[in-house]
Amino acid sequence: MRNFAILIKYLSNPYNTRSKKSTVKGNFFRQILQYIIGSVPLGLIVYFFTIDLFEKIYNVDPLVARYMYLMWSSMLSLFFVIGFIGLGMYSLSRNEEVELLLTMPISRTVISAYQIFSATISQIYTLSFFIFISLAYFVSTNQNVLLGILKIVLHIWFLISFSSVIAVLIGGRTSKSFTKRFYTIVLLLSVFFYFFIIAMTDVDVSEMENLVKMFIFSTKDYNFLAWSLISNKTLGYSLISSIFLSILFLVISKKVGFEPVQVKRKERYQIAGTGSILKALFKKDLKAAIRYEQFLYFILYPLGFGIFMMFINNQGVSPIFYTIPIFTFYVAFETGILTISEVSKIEVVSTYPITFKKLMMPKLLIPVGLNFLLLLLVFVISLFFNAVSIFLVLSMIFSLLLFLMSSVLGAYYAIKSPNVKSNNTNRVFSISATFIIEGITMGLAFGIIMPLSFIIERGNSPWWVYLIFVGSLVTSFLIFVMYFRKLVKIIYSKL
Repeated sequence: MRNFAILIKYLSNPYNTRSKKSTVKGNFFRQILQYIIGSVPLGLIVYFFTIDLFEKIYNVDPLVARYMYLMWSSMLSLFFVIGFIGLGMYSLSRNEEVELLLTMPISRTVISAYQIFSATISQIYTLSFFIFISLAYFVSTNQNVLLGILKIVLHIWFLISFSSVIAVLIGGRTSKSFTKRFYTIVLLLSVFFYFFIIAMTDVDVSEMENLVKMFIFSTKDYNFLAWSLISNKTLGYSLISSIFLSILFLVISKKVGFEPVQVKRKERYQIAGTGSILKALFKKDLKAAIRYEQFLYFILYPLGFGIFMMFINNQGVSPIFYTIPIFTFYVAFETGILTISEVSKIEVVSTYPITFKKLMMPKLLIPVGLNFLLLLLVFVISLFFNAVSIFLVLSMIFSLLLFLMSSVLGAYYAIKSPNVKSNNTNRVFSISATFIIEGITMGLAFGIIMPLSFIIERGNSPWWVYLIFVGSLVTSFLIFVMYFRKLVKIIYSKL
């Protein structure tokens, strides 16, 4: 236990290992406090929204309230298990941190327990949502809150023990890059679940009743993701399973091999040309885009947000209206990630027989192309909810100009970033550049989309609406041209 406490104190903040004992302890508790401050407010928001929702549903049909609670608990439990196992699989492989720990007089069980603790902390937001939704349900349905808290604790114990055993048994089967991308997807699912909870407060309870009854399977005994919450019998299943899985973890963790990450590779090693330098650059940058989890986040978030808005929007407004500004803003970050990964090695890149046009073209066009295809997907799906209109068609056309402008902005400010040599994709732009990009991209996107919707839907609009629309279009084009010239100039100065 003492070794475990030491690992938590020091490895949770490795940059302060030379500090005094009291300082290290203080840093650890401050870090735990940061997790709490970050997760509890969101949990409280979910609590106040869901307690009102559960009260309304409970007054109509108590069974429907129970179905909904068990359905949400099962979903959050699934998010936790998937995210936990994904991170635990890599954490329990022979990575850099584990290599260091294996040289110390620390048992493998303690090392495994520390990695499990880290994986649990990574799912703090999912746990926060589950805890506060459960409390809201227990309070709104007049159940024993103390007994409910014990059920929550038991359920979390079961989820951790179950996920820990699975992670230990299959540890070392995933790479670090896959784990990061996987965790990003789980995080996005949690974010959209949070939005879903907030949006449910505006749904008619009578319309919700038939939908929730479709999820009656969540009350069945085979749903182990909610064993602690279904009935007294399944509560016993959860308790016995938690004890058994905890003992099993202690046994198998002593024999964890911490093997290197196992990745299947092709046996043939063939060097094949692409036939074109430009094609090779596109292929290289596309692989880089897939490799960066930040790029994946910037791509998937607007897509998920657009699809999400289709289901909660009841005012006939197309999701294109909401998604184009977000797509436009994130295009700059995607281009910045690809650019900074190349320019950080400019001394090497400058020796290649590659012109500026060929070097930068993929970095500018890949984010534009990918985001336009995803926006097109949102457009096609939205046709099931909204009729085809001239607004949707023109919005798609004008989005290309916005994406190109944003891409050039991202490339320019990435090269000018003070972090350009560090290849740190977590900090592509400086703070001031981020605000400039956000103001330009979001401002012009809304400056085009909002007046366009007024002009098409209302017909006779005031003259200033036309002025804003035309002015935003012209400004977008001028900014694209101006920053493209500045980008060419700064690249030639680098090369």
